[in-house]
Amino acid sequence: MDLSTIPILKILHLEYDQYPAVVISQLSESNEIVRFECNTQKELVVFLCKNSFDAIFTRLGLMIDEEVLNLQPRLKYIVTPTTGLNHIDTDLTATRGIYVISLKGEVDFLKSIKSTAEHTWALLLAVTRNIIAAHNAVLQYECWERKPFEAGETDGKTIGIIGFGRLGKIVAGYAKAFGMTVLINDANQAEMDNAQEGIIPVKLDELLGHSDYVVLLISWSRENEEFFNRSMFEKMKAGAFFINTSRGELVDQDALLHFLQNGRLGGAALDVLKGDSSWESRAQGGKELLLYAKNHQNLMITPHMGGYGTTSIEKTRSFITQKFIRLSNNNDS
Repeated sequence: MDLSTIPILKILHLEYDQYPAVVISQLSESNEIVRFECNTQKELVVFLCKNSFDAIFTRLGLMIDEEVLNLQPRLKYIVTPTTGLNHIDTDLTATRGIYVISLKGEVDFLKSIKSTAEHTWALLLAVTRNIIAAHNAVLQYECWERKPFEAGETDGKTIGIIGFGRLGKIVAGYAKAFGMTVLINDANQAEMDNAQEGIIPVKLDELLGHSDYVVLLISWSRENEEFFNRSMFEKMKAGAFFINTSRGELVDQDALLHFLQNGRLGGAALDVLKGDSSWESRAQGGKELLLYAKNHQNLMITPHMGGYGTTSIEKTRSFITQKFIRLSNNNDS
């Protein structure tokens, strides 16, 4: 392909430092890149009032919403190295013919991206073993007592995985290696029918009632908002643990807090909170959960860092840039 015939695109890059130098170089060969770092949505909006772009490489924490899109009438592409798209107004981009280039649906490639699955398992182990509370006690009080942190064990326990896609399959493999019984449920019956030996497909109510750990790994969609509601928490086995590394919007956070407070849940570990795809260096949602976690040992919260593993960052940023280059070259040649 003759690159001289391809129109130069003006690209706003909001996550420049997280992309390998080699792909930035490739992106620069036939495009103009404007690097802009911002911490708030307001900073982004002010910048876009004065500058116009053909493409935006965005990130979690910033919303590509109606206000942003109205400021960019020439915008053709939005690029995001994520599978979830709740930080982009995809209804509006569809009506305006803007390409949203993401990792959604890239099944074969994503099999090699395991950071979120590893983080899910780390949370499960940490909340089971009282790791954070024990660590803090040692540092703050020079405590060398074991009894307050007597830990549970995963061996022989039952894990219920809701969402048996890429991440669900990886987590199931970890669970089997730890000697757990693995129950799964997925809206896609084919995933249930094709589960490998030793993994047990069950109805959702059965999973909730028999699992010592319930792990939520379904994809975000508007239809799935507050999918895990009060009724589901009520059906969970008393003393069970709840783990969510998918999206905060999928969970009724008030219900979760209620069942933690009344002791029905043994504990919870969250990497996501409602509204956390738009943040300004502070959590924007789940303030009651954050307050509870400050004073209780059975709730752990991390800042949506599941996918932020060094190897996974390099792989996903390289992949998404190459995907953009291919699509934009084909469209504009």
